[in-house]
Amino acid sequence: MTKAAMRLGQAASSNILQMLVNDRQGLVRESASFIRSLEKLWKINDLSPDLIWAELDERIRLADELRTRGIRPKKGRKYRSTKLP
Repeated sequence: MTKAAMRLGQAASSNILQMLVNDRQGLVRESASFIRSLEKLWKINDLSPDLIWAELDERIRLADELRTRGIRPKKGRKYRSTKLP
């Protein structure tokens, strides 16, 4: 697991570097590497990608519901953050 976590960290760093140098193609390549590393880490921890997507869907649903009611999500206050990673 440590090796998989290190690969994920390296992929994240590579994404940041590609963004800083404004290399769109490099960012696409490194983003794919990051997602693949993340999937491997989920598998090691016996997490289904469906659980992750369900969490993201719930955050989006909550944000939409709050906006419909005229309420802006507040981080660390009354409403949980719905900002996506």
